[in-house]
Amino acid sequence: MGADSRQGCGWRARQCLSAGGCGNVLQGCPARGRLGGVEVRAKVLILVPAIASIFAFSGSSWAHHAARQVYEGKSIMLMGVVTDYEWANPHSVLSVAVKDDKGKVEEWHAEILPPSEMLRAGWNKESVKPGDEVTLTGRPGKYAQRIMWLEYLVTPDGRKLGRKP
Repeated sequence: MGADSRQGCGWRARQCLSAGGCGNVLQGCPARGRLGGVEVRAKVLILVPAIASIFAFSGSSWAHHAARQVYEGKSIMLMGVVTDYEWANPHSVLSVAVKDDKGKVEEWHAEILPPSEMLRAGWNKESVKPGDEVTLTGRPGKYAQRIMWLEYLVTPDGRKLGRKP
């Protein structure tokens, strides 16, 4: 038995092995011979909280980004006037006054991206402002909600802004 087989054992096991009278390495090495060894306890103390936190936070992040459960599958196009533009986390929101078929004005709210991703896609805080006439294309909310998962919009000067550059 080389020095490698003695690593991880206590000093008594190494003495016993060097004297040649204690027999099997596992019998003389209590840390390797049972589950309560220091190495195993340290790994459990690290892994259990890590796994628990993954399960605890994965459901909430999945639920937050489960667009299929909130929005319809088919896109629609709306034309209206911007009433508010919130450049904020976790998603920027564009509010638009839209006239329905009967001439009644309805307030729609379009969910966009976080500001950091909007910058990469060509947006900025001044991309749209209240009073701008815009055309929105996106997936409307289910259950007749006046919300939208914005795919892109066309600004008054003809620029197309969306989720990708």
